Amino acid sequence: MTSRIELNPLEAMGEEQIEALYGRATLSPAGSITAGSWGSWQLHYTAGSYGIDENGTLLVAWRFASDWGKPQTSDPSAPNYVSARTDSRSCRVAPRYDPKGYIRPWRACLAIDISDGALLPGETISITYGDRSGGSAGTRAQTFVEKAFCFRTLIDAQGSGQYVTLPSSPTAEIVAGEAERLVAIVPSEAQIGRPFDLLVKAEDGWGNPATSYSGAIALEDASGSIANIPQRYIFQPGDRGVRRFGNCAVNRPGIFTIRVRALDGSLAGESNPLKALEAPGPYRPYWADLHGQSGETVGTNSVRDYFAFARDYSALDVSGHQANDFQITAPVWEEIKAAANDANEPGQFVAFVGYEWSGTTAGGGDRNVYFLGDRGELMRSSHAQISDLSDLATDRYPVSKLHEELAGRKDLFIIPHVGGRPSDLAYHSAALEPLVELYSSWGEFEWMLRESIARGYRVGVAAGSDGHKGRPGSSYPGASAFGVYGGLTCILAQDLTRNGIGEALMARRCYATSGQRIIVRASCEDRPIGSQFSLGHPPAFDLEIVGTEELEQIELWRGNELLHRWPPIQERSADQLRLSWKGARVRGRARMARWDGSLAVEGGRILAVEGYAFDSPDEGVQDWDAKSVSWRSITTGDTDGIVVTLEAQADTLLAVDTPLVATEISWSEIGDGPVRIAAGGVDLELTIERRPIGLQARRYKASFRPASSPSGEHAYWIRALQRDGAKAWTSPWYITH
Repeated sequence: MTSRIELNPLEAMGEEQIEALYGRATLSPAGSITAGSWGSWQLHYTAGSYGIDENGTLLVAWRFASDWGKPQTSDPSAPNYVSARTDSRSCRVAPRYDPKGYIRPWRACLAIDISDGALLPGETISITYGDRSGGSAGTRAQTFVEKAFCFRTLIDAQGSGQYVTLPSSPTAEIVAGEAERLVAIVPSEAQIGRPFDLLVKAEDGWGNPATSYSGAIALEDASGSIANIPQRYIFQPGDRGVRRFGNCAVNRPGIFTIRVRALDGSLAGESNPLKALEAPGPYRPYWADLHGQSGETVGTNSVRDYFAFARDYSALDVSGHQANDFQITAPVWEEIKAAANDANEPGQFVAFVGYEWSGTTAGGGDRNVYFLGDRGELMRSSHAQISDLSDLATDRYPVSKLHEELAGRKDLFIIPHVGGRPSDLAYHSAALEPLVELYSSWGEFEWMLRESIARGYRVGVAAGSDGHKGRPGSSYPGASAFGVYGGLTCILAQDLTRNGIGEALMARRCYATSGQRIIVRASCEDRPIGSQFSLGHPPAFDLEIVGTEELEQIELWRGNELLHRWPPIQERSADQLRLSWKGARVRGRARMARWDGSLAVEGGRILAVEGYAFDSPDEGVQDWDAKSVSWRSITTGDTDGIVVTLEAQADTLLAVDTPLVATEISWSEIGDGPVRIAAGGVDLELTIERRPIGLQARRYKASFRPASSPSGEHAYWIRALQRDGAKAWTSPWYITH
């Protein structure tokens, strides 16, 4: 393990003097790098007058969020092979990869150790990322855009474990690739005759806005009920891959979507559903990503870029920026507040001032703090990465101390969440913590809601991205520990202001999704989601769900008991197998479960294969033929899988092989219900079933009243599952019988 001590000679000497002593570095080829592209890059280091002594080290570090291909030094024919060479005749160099080699956020490091002598002044080291000389395909670049991706180069010239950062550390702009899909976003609700905006954007294969897109598109409303949509549009350079069309309007009630397609037939997309109403109800739906970070701490690009992306590229209504407290210096805190206040525009866009209280798990784990006003006091969990200790007395640890300090405040709220570390739900403030975050780019954490209910807490649900890649509201997982597409929270509020959104969240009047803008309209005894009340009879529920794809199943839960589901009996395909897997290894950072595996068929034949709920281009079906199929997959609480069309008999044998579960089962043994095999961990499970037919519609309305209700208080909540694996969860109604 390398040392994590860094000297800061910039305070005493200029950049030229540092380079003269410690050396300089360059990168070739020069120029921008396409996100997710495969290539080969060389970092050239020339030693300064100090050279690098025997047992000294050259480090090249990446930021924590980067998903650049993990360097390996053992197989020259495999992807991401890295080599290091020197023109020195007086020493040897040896590269090694250290995923925790330096100070956060510069964690992932390639270390070049100097041995058998010293690197002398003027001598060079050349590092080749993606060395292809032995047959490697090269290395894959970071999959998300960044204005200045830095190969931070550090020198331990004396072999003392103390490092100096080179001012010439090479940087390159990571730019989007070619467009691979079109995305259209509309409000979930609009009043007839009132104008609304339609946003259309082009995205590359990794979810970046395809800023160079110049295609001609057609916009189509099959119902003929939406006015002022241009029939054709050609993207211009100034659009940078996104175009907002204003003054659209609906002329009759109903559920509508807008299709968009490239005129050359290469790309197509469909908007989320829009519900048109004669008159609005008391609450309007607003979409939020309440959770993410920027480059001021551990994320990407600036906090101002962050809010601009949320508003202009994701068409969000609400955004929060939650930087890790132990990295927020006083100047950074002032910039975070200023950026949020500048972005906040009542009636148009709400940006919250806030931070993440990032205490250790022993002290309560992660909590997001949101302020309803322009200011806000920073009460950190620690000063772990802050050298200025003048405000050390303002720290509050453990989280119970934070709860005590903020008790009685009405101008803020807190949301526990699971990020690198999970919240410990043994710590809870009923007055300050109205919600738990059960979905983010880190994975799916339904256990947060279930455990809260079991503990007797009254909490609602939220979802966000916890994105570190500068794309709030459109947070694709890439090829890293962020396992899934980031979630969204739909907030049912009276108005789009900080106070209006805050009131709705404190009242639990919201629901969470796995990132899709699914419409959920539900009430219990005419009371909205999140309500708390008493009844002398069993509660009556009314619901309407409108999915972005066909709905598979809707469930009503009472606490942790499944009370009812639609359809009551699930019909299943006669010739399609769905094999799915889910869960996480643990609740903490090492939660990722790898399910790379295969299915072999004996006594039958595979006719077709499709992926189910895979999250990134790095996952999915790898190969298949009539007798077998293989896949790559990770889960972090979520579900992945495959759907296989089979020519099968009763005795057709299916052999499943994964690192976590291996089993054999005949086609007849599957029957009409799922076969589930637990694999330990946190809900790790393999499911084998004939593919559910589902509700065969995107829109479903239902009413339900149970025959009886047990006495006491109970939490009733709804979970909706789409045929593509997307989900929505409502905050519970808390009903005392």
